[in-house]
Amino acid sequence: MTELEKTVTRSFRISEAALKLIQEDAQRHNISVNALVNQILLSYVNFDRYAEKLSVVKLFNLAFRHILSVAPEEQLIRASYNAGKDVSETFILAREGTLSLESVIDYLKTLSRYANLFEYSEVIKEDKYIITLTHTLGSKGSIFIAHYIQPIFERIGVDVYFSLSDHAVVIELKKADLYE
Repeated sequence: MTELEKTVTRSFRISEAALKLIQEDAQRHNISVNALVNQILLSYVNFDRYAEKLSVVKLFNLAFRHILSVAPEEQLIRASYNAGKDVSETFILAREGTLSLESVIDYLKTLSRYANLFEYSEVIKEDKYIITLTHTLGSKGSIFIAHYIQPIFERIGVDVYFSLSDHAVVIELKKADLYE
């Protein structure tokens, strides 16, 4: 939530057991119950309600890493690309209503914030816009992420350069593409 967003006061009935767990989690994270409930609602509004329509399977990071580790690289590239092609556009259109560089970048931020696929950071240097996606999935995780994201940039006609390491995918694009 940004500082400019208006808030409203509402009353809800929730189970006593749920409230107890929310209070414990809020205390453990050193935030208010209100802030935690707002985070939970934002996760639903910004990700879960769209993910549900696409039949998302929630999978532990370590389990996904093990699956990736046994996949032959060529097949992993093809499967990742096809998955990105099939899922990304549908998700973005359902959420944003349009495909653009802005909606693609917002999609990456959403995957970071709510799907926990990677951590998102961005830097603007000289004539480049650099997005770094850090993760704990290993080198095959980088292959998966890069090829999952590649088709959506192709779809909007934006040329990007990918650089991969064991724990990061760096995406470079021309700063001018941001302002077209």
